[in-house]
Amino acid sequence: MHVPGGGARYAACGAAALWCAVGFALPKPARADAASGGSPEVQVEQGDGSIATGHLGSVDAAGVRLADTAGGGPAMVVPVDRVRAVRREGVPADAARMILLTLVDGSTLTGDDFVWDGKQPAELLRPEGRISVPASRVRSVAIRSAAAGEPATDRWQDAVPESAASDLIVVGGGDGHEFVECAITAISSDAVTVILDEETIPVKRAKVLGMQWLRPDAAAAPPRLVVSVVGGFVRGSRVEWSLDGLVVDGDMRLPAAMLTGIDYATGRAVGLTGMAPEKVTVEPWFGSLARAAGLESFFAPRSMTARTAIAGRPDAPAASRSALIMRPRTVATWRLPADSRRLRTVLTAVGGPQAADAAVVIVSVDDREVLRHHVDATVSLGGDGAAAGVPVDVDLTNGRRLTVTVDFVSPRGVGAGVVFADPVIER
Repeated sequence: MHVPGGGARYAACGAAALWCAVGFALPKPARADAASGGSPEVQVEQGDGSIATGHLGSVDAAGVRLADTAGGGPAMVVPVDRVRAVRREGVPADAARMILLTLVDGSTLTGDDFVWDGKQPAELLRPEGRISVPASRVRSVAIRSAAAGEPATDRWQDAVPESAASDLIVVGGGDGHEFVECAITAISSDAVTVILDEETIPVKRAKVLGMQWLRPDAAAAPPRLVVSVVGGFVRGSRVEWSLDGLVVDGDMRLPAAMLTGIDYATGRAVGLTGMAPEKVTVEPWFGSLARAAGLESFFAPRSMTARTAIAGRPDAPAASRSALIMRPRTVATWRLPADSRRLRTVLTAVGGPQAADAAVVIVSVDDREVLRHHVDATVSLGGDGAAAGVPVDVDLTNGRRLTVTVDFVSPRGVGAGVVFADPVIER
């Protein structure tokens, strides 16, 4: 059976192909002990926008502890529910690695070798030390060419047959590759041991381009946090760090020196554009005519894509993000998710520099007004098409309903449309 892409051949009963893969083994990579040294210097961004800087002492379920703070200040603990991100200062660049490891949730890590004795856990070897990962979380291992230093993913990962009913081992060379259905039972630096047609076959690593396990898809629930490390990132639900090591979800262990950052905000953010309003009232300047076919949908709140850049932060690159557009007079109410903490967005005028009118934005939590802002052509698109808007950060603690009103500034005006760029509710 032929599989499109790179001249790949798919061998359902390919014992012969595996025996032909016998050759010299890849040299064993050097295995360094875990890096030693003092605590890294980090920045801890908090929910109110403030940043604390100091040497990292520890991270656990209670909070992020700084052993000291900038300027020789005393130690402090920032509770986890107040931490948005931890960023390590002076992260070293990583060299090219022989192994690209992909987990079932899409997390990726690079290393110098990957070994597994058929039991739990598997190990990815790096200069900083060994990464211990449950084998059940491993989706694939791509082995890079020792000669070219290029990843093999372009040659086989995009062509993996969807009909595969077992693990796959990928063998071949520069002239193509073959997918062989089998059961992967062990991996050493010298060989990959598989069972094919009830026969145990050790395949020399020199001819192995990669391995893919038959795994159920990861749960659809988004991760609560993302841990950035030298050579990749790991998604998870909880993280612990000390000088003894980095632990994700209690069962994945990495050397402490690999930590480069922790993003707590990712799993806490709920996009407002993906939430259906509980109630919407639209009353444009021409009143009941808005009920005419086509006009009602135009003036109703709708999602769009916008390029945004926060005013006062020229170092932050503009990026394509989801956005919500609302026109006067619109009142929209959303029921807030449990444990909602903050609403964050950036306000801009729809019409850009050509906007001839203005609007006022009112944000209320449980009928209590918490923000009122005037939006006109001065809050509009910059010359490069990126929005130089006004950042909004509203406290939602203990709130049950969020109401956003876009109203006329003048009773005789048409009113400007307002873009809420990347509106998210952080929990």
